[in-house]
Amino acid sequence: MKRWTSFAMIQNEIAKNFISGLVLTIGNFDGVHLGHQKILERVKKISMENGWYSLVVSFKEHTSVLLRRQSPLMLLSLDERCNYFESAGMDGCLLLEFTPELAQLPAESFLEKLVSLGTKALVVGHDFTFGAGGAGNTDFVLNYAYKNALYGEVIPPVKYHGKTVCSSRIRSLLTAGKLSEANGMLNRPFRLAGKVEPGNHRGKVLGFPTANLAFPSNRLLPKFGVYFVRVFLEDNEYYGLANVGLKPTFNHNTPLVEVHLFDFSQEIYGCILVVDFLKFLREERKFVSPNELVAQMVKDKKIGKQYLSSWLQQA
Repeated sequence: MKRWTSFAMIQNEIAKNFISGLVLTIGNFDGVHLGHQKILERVKKISMENGWYSLVVSFKEHTSVLLRRQSPLMLLSLDERCNYFESAGMDGCLLLEFTPELAQLPAESFLEKLVSLGTKALVVGHDFTFGAGGAGNTDFVLNYAYKNALYGEVIPPVKYHGKTVCSSRIRSLLTAGKLSEANGMLNRPFRLAGKVEPGNHRGKVLGFPTANLAFPSNRLLPKFGVYFVRVFLEDNEYYGLANVGLKPTFNHNTPLVEVHLFDFSQEIYGCILVVDFLKFLREERKFVSPNELVAQMVKDKKIGKQYLSSWLQQA
């Protein structure tokens, strides 16, 4: 999948490759959840049926950073988001800077910029808004498409257990410890990836060596506590426990993600771990002594291995 970062770049590419038409969708797409997946599936289908190029238009930073002066903690990094676009079969992705100038562009002018690329079809989600003051909505898109002989389609909300799937709901579920429901809305396990950085080796001293995961400050962390996880390291798959939190027993005041791999003893500093959160085991709590903590970790590991056994049977 090709990536562009400006209208000029993609216009040059279209002219150079004689692309006959585009079907595109637009949005933040944080999480690329079930609702987003439905949109991407439809874009791909229209693309295949008509021989058009499938394009996702998204933004490097969440639009709320500029529009609401707040940055939601993100479910995915930019690269992860693009990887999911590629997995969905998209041909290309236009990643725009959401500048004040773009935010103030009238809705019709923004659509005109998209149509100038050779757009033949627009597919958007049910809650899509755009243009200065949020004046553009799904009705605006459909009316514009009709007046300009384009195909326009609005994808209805996708529900999971009776609740509409959206990124903000998934964030709330994760921070509330409702991992199973969040994973259901994502249609996959919630994932964190990062480089293993040196720690204070306290876990190793206690008999439970852990890998400390570095993660961006704008990434959402699930509810503090202990999780059963699947971990990818290079081409290998492992299972273990992850502790997310502040390590209150040792008065640590910065959130950490520490991963203990079952039956694993290699040094992996500097390696990238990809961690899938499969089951929330318990909340984080403070222990009166390291010995009490170790006793609880033994219990956690036993429970984790029980989940591993049942997980492998289901696979």
